[in-house]
Amino acid sequence: MTASVSENSEPIRHNILDPGASRLTSSILPFSIRIVRNEDQLARAVDIRAEAYERHWPNLYGQLTSPEAQDRDPNSLIFLAESKSNGQPVGTMRVDTNLISELPLGPSVEPPPEMKGQTIAYITRLGVKQGSTGSLVKLALFKSLHRYCLAKQLAWILVGIRPPGDRDYVRMGFVDINNGSDLVSIGSSGGIPVRLMALEVNTVERKGKEAAHPLYKFMFLDFHPDIEIFSSVSGMWSRPRKVHVSLREDVDILNEFGLPLV
Repeated sequence: MTASVSENSEPIRHNILDPGASRLTSSILPFSIRIVRNEDQLARAVDIRAEAYERHWPNLYGQLTSPEAQDRDPNSLIFLAESKSNGQPVGTMRVDTNLISELPLGPSVEPPPEMKGQTIAYITRLGVKQGSTGSLVKLALFKSLHRYCLAKQLAWILVGIRPPGDRDYVRMGFVDINNGSDLVSIGSSGGIPVRLMALEVNTVERKGKEAAHPLYKFMFLDFHPDIEIFSSVSGMWSRPRKVHVSLREDVDILNEFGLPLV
């Protein structure tokens, strides 16, 4: 499927594997992403979250069919991806920060020395709907988070992930903050041991470009107007472009890269 273009433009296909592409492109997604602002949006995020966790974390499913106290904490925000064709939720991610209070990691878990005194975004309750665009939803949520972290001057992104899912985070540039030592149990994992991994916000773009990372263009060059987390802000995030790329091409390359359908 090729996205529509403006009346005076010709469709131009760009491979997102080409980090040297000189022309910025506007890529139309089949879903939109915004920050949850009301109870109806929260309920939709909870629905897709519970559906995803029932498949992968069944021991946590029972407690995730309703909003958690952390969902309404002033230190947290929730990203919600919704299908543009039917309005149904297709992905969500909760982000806790240490801007106001300590992260909800649990008493036995501490960030490594290089993260001490730094601002951190901590990912929890990530889930996407199964289907052909599942990988694309997941990646777009991470792009939304990275843009948010830049705007809020958050230095690190932290996540606890159960192996073998940690391999996908390694592909995205995350590193093990415990140097491959024992797994840890954090509050949000319900007692399941996870691997704590981190991504440095301000260096990931440079490292991706230097390494010609397969996702560099998608993450840092392409403009996605359907990522609406800054829709109330005029400027570079909300300014439209004329050229559109093929969604099908994006999906194919993401699947080849190995990002799983959750």
